[in-house]
Amino acid sequence: MLNQSHLIDTVAAYKKDSRKHFNEAVAALLALAWPYRKEGFVFDPSFALYDDALVLCMELSDKCEESARKRLQQAIESLEWDGEIPEDAEALESLDMAGTHLLDLLGVWIGVAAVNGWTESYTRVMVSRYLSNPFLCPEWRNIPLSTLAWGRGYARDIAEQLAIIGQGIIISGARYAEQQDEAASGATYYIRRRGSYYDCAVCDDLAGKPIPIGVPFEIPHPRCCCFPEYH
Repeated sequence: MLNQSHLIDTVAAYKKDSRKHFNEAVAALLALAWPYRKEGFVFDPSFALYDDALVLCMELSDKCEESARKRLQQAIESLEWDGEIPEDAEALESLDMAGTHLLDLLGVWIGVAAVNGWTESYTRVMVSRYLSNPFLCPEWRNIPLSTLAWGRGYARDIAEQLAIIGQGIIISGARYAEQQDEAASGATYYIRRRGSYYDCAVCDDLAGKPIPIGVPFEIPHPRCCCFPEYH
């Protein structure tokens, strides 16, 4: 069985990894686009270095996936099972989508920076300061709320989105490996237990019931701390 504390610590460590990758991507994209900054700037196919910008975004996605996979291996190192953990195609697609959404976000920031005469380094500071909601930045007051299409697949905080997706890869992969390991050791069912006191009606409803070993452990929301007790 997995060490629950170790799994939680590993998931937390990945968040630091993803934020580092995000900050590096922001710096690289700003440096790439800075000579072209102007009011109303956007990253689109007409931008001279658009393909280079997309490459940087895909590198961000790839680095987050690689870090999640490395952390996943750390999380399951105590298990005897050494089989292959299936790739989560949906999660990988979500990482790619988050990377490309970063272009839309930074395009607006570069336009705002051009209008207000900001330096490149100051722009990085402002992106970080207002990461969770750029519309709280006073200089965004004339930007239409619909600009980033929030509610249609765009996350308000892209760095947080990258963290949540990667953490999901770690948790779901670790639970899969644990289940295979326990099944090989003779377990026939498990009982879902709450791993926190956080008020969650969904987890409360799922907990305490015997579930056949062949049924995958359900992770109903990001960073779910529930765990299986094998029998």
